[in-house]
Amino acid sequence: SCIIKEGDVGSLVYVMEDGKVEVTKEGVKLCTMGPGKVFGELAILYNCTRTATVKTLVNVKLWAIDRQCFQTIMMRTGLIKHTEYMEFLKSVPTFQSLPEEILSKLADVLEETHYENGEYIIRQGARGDTFFIISKGTVNVTREDSPSEDPVFLRTLGKGDWFGEKALQGWTWNLFE
Repeated sequence: SCIIKEGDVGSLVYVMEDGKVEVTKEGVKLCTMGPGKVFGELAILYNCTRTATVKTLVNVKLWAIDRQCFQTIMMRTGLIKHTEYMEFLKSVPTFQSLPEEILSKLADVLEETHYENGEYIIRQGARGDTFFIISKGTVNVTREDSPSEDPVFLRTLGKGDWFGEKALQGWTWNLFE
């Protein structure tokens, strides 16, 4: 059975509780999806027609969310995240003296990124165009003097510490106004 047909106008987002569906675009299979997956949100978010067709492969149990409810959920989620980011920024000593409006504008542009243990965040010599603030965990800072030698440990950074400040060079606070 067809749940979403490519090109149709859509007003519902679906959350799959049980079952399996196939997603196709212009007749070409893109993927299959199972329980816990959300689909149909593009038509709601961007007010466009359905970008793919979704058909059931087995019996499915779906939850349908209408446009207004979905937008309310997204708005609340955004407000909750903004509040969490504000509280986090206020906990970082470097930012505690900044005015509330500046913190709010910083919270608007924060992007949460997760890294696995041992994963590199920035490599020595790479372009530094991102400013990082550690919200959880620790980061080891190392320096590589020679490709043939092991990196030299410099220090460990933790919650509230930051690095990548060169990405902010040339910024002025009035850019946030």
